[in-house]
Amino acid sequence: MNVVVVRYGEIGTKSRQTRRWFESILMNNIREALVSEGIEFKKVEAKHGRILVRTNKAREAVEVLTRVFGIVSLSPAMEIDADLEKINKTALRLFRRKKRELGLERPRFRVTARRITKEFPLKSPEIQAKVGEYILENEESEVNLHDYDIEVGVELMEGKAYVFVDKVKAWGGLPIGTQGKVVALLSGGIDSPVAAFLMMKRGVEVIPVHIYMGEKTLEKVRKIWNQLKKYHYGGKGELIVVKPKEREKILEKLKELGKEKYTCVFCKFMMVKHADRMAKEFGAKGIVMGDSLGQVASQTLENMYIVSQASDLPIYRPLIGMDKEEIVSIAKRIGTFELSTLPEDDIPFIPKHPIIRGSWEEFRKIYKAVFGEEPRKREC
Repeated sequence: MNVVVVRYGEIGTKSRQTRRWFESILMNNIREALVSEGIEFKKVEAKHGRILVRTNKAREAVEVLTRVFGIVSLSPAMEIDADLEKINKTALRLFRRKKRELGLERPRFRVTARRITKEFPLKSPEIQAKVGEYILENEESEVNLHDYDIEVGVELMEGKAYVFVDKVKAWGGLPIGTQGKVVALLSGGIDSPVAAFLMMKRGVEVIPVHIYMGEKTLEKVRKIWNQLKKYHYGGKGELIVVKPKEREKILEKLKELGKEKYTCVFCKFMMVKHADRMAKEFGAKGIVMGDSLGQVASQTLENMYIVSQASDLPIYRPLIGMDKEEIVSIAKRIGTFELSTLPEDDIPFIPKHPIIRGSWEEFRKIYKAVFGEEPRKREC
């Protein structure tokens, strides 16, 4: 294999000028991914809705590039001259290799051809028939267009043919760097890493902020972020750790007021205030949280409303309509689930009976009693 054929999805729906800009960012992210993993390549270029990565380490490159957002699928391929005899021989060689890999004596197969540019004299169905016939003549096999073991792909453009037998699915989405920056509140739990991941998938650069709860939890969060960075090609954010000075004061005052039930809401409100400060410092356009509606007491509509008043920036909650099973499924796929279930520091101040449907008016009064001033009301 001497090339990786990279396919994108949404980028192809953009106007020509916008598509070129997206392609440019995607190619930069591809280069960054390959360099970071020490995979040598000769060239990365865009052609007719495809990106071609010229490398002699095609299979290794595919493994890395599946984690680059904006890519829908990839194929390690052989680039050859668009000559039918060469296409047939290359297709047969790759077919035999795949047959051995699968351990099949008489595999079912189909051939899929596409002329991306039209200078090749045969049409796509004719190419498929010719290549399929050649494989049948030279290898024990049978054609099955619907229930097949091997798919031989042939794509032709600008006098070259790209022949492959693997089409590896990637995450899709948009290239990181096309949609600006956000601050993501990152805890040691299962949810917040998935929320950060989903924002990355939509092309957003994430600046992770962790509110310090102890060394054990911090070490866990560092591991989680190191895993998420494997998907963050195109982003430069490094973990920011905030050690709140006001926590003891808040806890003591809530106890004095007999309002310990507001502890979780207060903590999240202050987390968002810290995130707001970081966002404005780094020019981020919003804050990301791992809230899922109704999952815990602090994630009811009423309590999320209170927490949202801590910033006048948009607060994005990509998990809001997901249940735990859906969130865990994504966490397992992206490699954060096991890290999120590692031991962490105990939090001794969680109340036995947290407020479920807090009142903004009551919260304002408590806040004023704690800090001597009204909380700033979020501007709409």
